[in-house]
Amino acid sequence: MSNKIIVSTGDLKQNYEIIDAIFAIDSHKEGLFKGADPEKAFTNVKNELRKTCVRLGGNAVINCQFEYRVALDKSSQVMEIFAYGTAVKF
Repeated sequence: MSNKIIVSTGDLKQNYEIIDAIFAIDSHKEGLFKGADPEKAFTNVKNELRKTCVRLGGNAVINCQFEYRVALDKSSQVMEIFAYGTAVKF
């Protein structure tokens, strides 16, 4: 069900009710032979936004902002992505 939740960096051209501002964070560590994968972290953080939106009874997360940083965890590289947006209901 959460796959049908829209995650957008912009607004929607339809009427909606604002539920709340929401936040998510996810990370991906480098593997033995690969570096940290930013695409996996980005996909995961969008899915976390979707899950929060569903839990609040929403249909979309709009005006999302995404930020990232590369950190070190012991000797491993970690890609961290932070996201926030507005959960809305149609």
